[in-house]
Amino acid sequence: MSFGQTDAAELDGPSVNAPAAAAPAARRTTSRLLEEVVVTAQKREESVQDVPVSIQAFSGEKLDALGITDQVDLQRITPGLNVTEQVSYTITFLRGIGTDATIAADPSVATYIDGIYYPFASNLAQNFGSVERIEVLKGPQGTLFGRNATGGAIAVHTKNPEFDGFYGEALAEIGSFDSTQGRVHVNVPILDDVAMSATALYSTTDGYYEGRHGNPRRPVDGDTAKGYRIKLRAQPTEDLDINLAAVHMEMYIGEGSTGYTAEPSLLGQTLGIEPQRGYKGELDTLTLNDTDANDVYYGSIEYFAPWFTFKLLGSDQRMDTTGVRDFDGSAQPISTLATPSQYIDAQSAEVQFLSNGEWGPSWLEWIVGGFYFEAVQGFEELDFSLLGLDLTSGSIAGLTLPQPLVSLVNALLGQNLPSGAFDLVGLIGTESKAVFAQTTISFTDWLDLTLGGRYQEEERYIVRSSAGLDTAGGRQELFDNSDRATDSEGNPYPATDLQKDFTPKVSVQLRPFDNDTMIYLSWQEAVKAATYNTVVIYDQPDYVAPEELEAWELGIKTSFYDGAIQLNAAVFDYDVENLQTYYLSLFAGGVISFQNAGAARIRGFEFDGFMPLFPNVIDNLALIGGMSFLDAQYEEFDGASGYDENGTFQQNEDYSGNDVIRTPSMTATASLSKTWNMDGGPLELAFDAYYTDEFYYEASNRDVSRQESYWLYGSRLSYLYERWDLRTTLSVRNLTDERYTAGFFASDFGTQPTLAAPRSYALQVIWNF
Repeated sequence: MSFGQTDAAELDGPSVNAPAAAAPAARRTTSRLLEEVVVTAQKREESVQDVPVSIQAFSGEKLDALGITDQVDLQRITPGLNVTEQVSYTITFLRGIGTDATIAADPSVATYIDGIYYPFASNLAQNFGSVERIEVLKGPQGTLFGRNATGGAIAVHTKNPEFDGFYGEALAEIGSFDSTQGRVHVNVPILDDVAMSATALYSTTDGYYEGRHGNPRRPVDGDTAKGYRIKLRAQPTEDLDINLAAVHMEMYIGEGSTGYTAEPSLLGQTLGIEPQRGYKGELDTLTLNDTDANDVYYGSIEYFAPWFTFKLLGSDQRMDTTGVRDFDGSAQPISTLATPSQYIDAQSAEVQFLSNGEWGPSWLEWIVGGFYFEAVQGFEELDFSLLGLDLTSGSIAGLTLPQPLVSLVNALLGQNLPSGAFDLVGLIGTESKAVFAQTTISFTDWLDLTLGGRYQEEERYIVRSSAGLDTAGGRQELFDNSDRATDSEGNPYPATDLQKDFTPKVSVQLRPFDNDTMIYLSWQEAVKAATYNTVVIYDQPDYVAPEELEAWELGIKTSFYDGAIQLNAAVFDYDVENLQTYYLSLFAGGVISFQNAGAARIRGFEFDGFMPLFPNVIDNLALIGGMSFLDAQYEEFDGASGYDENGTFQQNEDYSGNDVIRTPSMTATASLSKTWNMDGGPLELAFDAYYTDEFYYEASNRDVSRQESYWLYGSRLSYLYERWDLRTTLSVRNLTDERYTAGFFASDFGTQPTLAAPRSYALQVIWNF
């Protein structure tokens, strides 16, 4: 991912960016799991225990101790978080709010990296790199994080350049499935007030799928990722801090885009598709997903004025991806989905003015700011092929086709329809402007009131939506749907939508006992942008209404024994209107589509914390963990589209009363760690456990989309040789070889789950120099 903004010196405990000689003493005296992290969840530095928001924060040292390297791993240590991957897309749900997002839509859990908003879900599960800390903000963040943060936000902060000396970190890892990983990070002071840092990373794996693809068949390709980050920092005066960064990533995913049809639909069975339920299978198409360029340029300017602190942030982001998927997931030559040109081009800017205690009353804390974002995203070319299928009869294998599709195919027969190969374009534009403000008033030492609000104007518009035909002479245009949008009832709708929203927040914070215990009650609203279904074959693009959420939360944050024990808990209630939900079907008139669930209700309770165990008897035995309980249902979801138990696409269904997708009733995490002070340095043994109840991948809640409950276990043995500051770690994941899904894809031909990795081992060495 991209990389860092807050100095390591701002964290409690030793700086992870400090020279290596300063660190060993701290590592010898306490477990790496027991720490409190300074966060910026309210755009200013605060202890996590002082923020009236449900938040879990992990420093880079703690992430290393827990074996966390990417966004998918975060769910193993964050109750209520569900993260899966499908065709290189990272799909994140938090407390039941999320979107099966692709590049044509926006996630409902916003991702920020070094204060910069990342609008896309593709390839976010890459290696985090050299991380300062990660913050998981639960619940809507509509005031300060604003755009598309209805479910929450994940904020990644990476290491900033420092002026105090040359130092760095080198990582090397080998593991199961012929996987290798390497990373180097160096900090280089240039002048007394100028420094730079550079990080390079590379990883490769053969993968755990052993299938054969293509015609003739060939083994499945593995995955490769490589990239770099360069950061430049200058402090020309003690009041001015300037940071600039450039990030380049490349990813090639072969086996990661694999999806075999495990449960063929009625149509799939009729066409001869056989179930392929394991790690081995055959496809007639060579599958891949190739991000040949993910370039991000960003920067920040921070000025500490006598009256306030001023921050300016900006970014320019571009990602280009190509991919090929076997749409039917079988060895039969039926259907292929290819995206030769898929991209997002986005720019953002944010300005903030924050109180710094130098001016104004001491009982008043405030922030005001503005945000601007523009982007064009989607598919410049998407090729959808139905190879060798005769659509002219009005049915396939006895299933009736939509009449508009039959009419289209019959009309094209005189124009030499080449095997049903459609060339589609679907591009969406966005321009978003917002102003926001939040203030905290301290009436007494034990009573605070926080008031906030955000006003946003966002325009979403169809850049282009067209359907064409690939012929020997090139692309032949069939329909230009760019000005032919409809609403959910099929009525004409403008191809541009201007949405104006004000999202308020009110929070009361109490410290009725002492400064170690805070109770808060908050109410807030958040909005996720509207969109259009622009990828269509024979129908008009559908308008998808904005997602709106109202949330109540009552929480407590407390600690005991001078912070050695920490416990946070919250109960919450969400009302959601127009929850955006995803499905795919040829028979719906397109390939990738979103629909609105009229209303959903999510209620829950969760807690997390850490503590030393038996400190008077056993040194450095630590436990961290938490649990989440959710009741998430669609209260109103009529007129829905999806698949029935036979896998046949249906419209105008009623899913009211069904469970919200990707939302288990309970999740639990725990990690137990013991550290021994050995000759030469500390030896650390850790054991992890993660549990999730069953959940559904589809709003229809049909059996074939249910992920049954499962347990995951892992363990790590780590030794730090302090003289060289060299840490060696042996780890095992999925200790009991549990079989579960890491992603899920449903089409007219059946379901294609992507299985998670079986038991795996890794040996890692990290050298700080």
